[in-house]
Amino acid sequence: MKKTIVSLVTLLLIGLLLCPVAANASDSKADDVLAEINEYRESYGLGALTMDQGLTDVASVRAEECSQRFSHIRPNGEEWYTVSSLTNGENLAHAKNNNQQKPENVVLAWMLSPGHSANVLRKSYSTAGIYYYQSDSGEIYIACEFR
Repeated sequence: MKKTIVSLVTLLLIGLLLCPVAANASDSKADDVLAEINEYRESYGLGALTMDQGLTDVASVRAEECSQRFSHIRPNGEEWYTVSSLTNGENLAHAKNNNQQKPENVVLAWMLSPGHSANVLRKSYSTAGIYYYQSDSGEIYIACEFR
């Protein structure tokens, strides 16, 4: 009996190690935000943006910072662009409920804002990094960094 249990546990552990890990829900939402952005860009005759890991890393820093101070001014008082030389533009969102954090609603809100829609539709941008951050209070902060 003991050998059977050990064998089953061993098989279970091997299965867990060999199976691909499911994508994080935040990663999926970030991909969906990018798809929404690209739909708008296509409708304006612009090329699609691609996801950039370096910009995603920058977006993760900015999204977490926004949980401390929701602003294009960083918690240390510096401007948003001081976070990294990689980024040339930034869009932020603060989602207080499930509806506000849906990718289509995040991008719609940006498109209704002249400054944010200018970033989405800027012809010179070719890449983006997007990150969803959940604060200790459960609120979601979304950062999109452009280059």
